[in-house]
Amino acid sequence: KPEVLIADEPTTALDVTIQAQILELLEKLQAEFHMAILLITHDLGVVAEVADRVAVMYAGQIVETATTKDLFASPRHPYTRGLLRSIPHLDGRQERLEVIPGRVPEATSLPFGCRFHPRCSLAESACEATDQSLEECGADHEVRCRRWSVDV
Repeated sequence: KPEVLIADEPTTALDVTIQAQILELLEKLQAEFHMAILLITHDLGVVAEVADRVAVMYAGQIVETATTKDLFASPRHPYTRGLLRSIPHLDGRQERLEVIPGRVPEATSLPFGCRFHPRCSLAESACEATDQSLEECGADHEVRCRRWSVDV
């Protein structure tokens, strides 16, 4: 019996009906075999629907981890905040969606220090000089940012 099933983009480029069937199958497998599922996806709607915990990655590095509920309610990393602000609202609000400025760095030329600092509106010189480790910012919530408590 496997302990972990790794599902890398299992719903990408599928219509919603097939997507729902795939997610249902993953749920059944998890229940039947009592295993963890590592779901790798860029679809935040799928994350919100099926995940218990979330790890957000930027440029190959985890920048935030939390329960799904806490991450969506109270994102701490500037990249996570930008991602969540780029999701269209379905409640009729006509707000302008946020665009994260700049470009994702090439894997062969990652910036020194925080990998997100060239695109971050909160960046300061310390962000460019040294990398930040994950630090606790709440119950069962970690973030890789020295400026996570700054409100934006």
